[in-house]
Amino acid sequence: MPRMLSVMLLTLLLAACSSGGDTYPAPSLREVTAANQCMAVCQSRYDSCSASPLGSGSSDTCGTGVATQRDGRCDKIDNPELRRSCQASADFCRNRSPALRCGEERDRCVSRCGG
Repeated sequence: MPRMLSVMLLTLLLAACSSGGDTYPAPSLREVTAANQCMAVCQSRYDSCSASPLGSGSSDTCGTGVATQRDGRCDKIDNPELRRSCQASADFCRNRSPALRCGEERDRCVSRCGG
């Protein structure tokens, strides 16, 4: 009996694996080349961002100047709880590692490449 069950399970497994799934046409050479170029640009931006001491790229929103502006804005908040929250957010922004900031930017860039 167990042997019959094993044979039946094996038959079902083979039938499931041999069924034709959805097939997708291969992308054209132009699409592959464009995606590769886009990803190369993303990697290049990541490399230059990582090489910068602050990890600041062109779209960096956590640079020192912005964090300083946030600190100044936080001081103007009268509610102590909201002011602490604002200051914590500014500290988080300022203290994030360049690798994290640069990696997030690279991930956003690559997602726009269709990859």
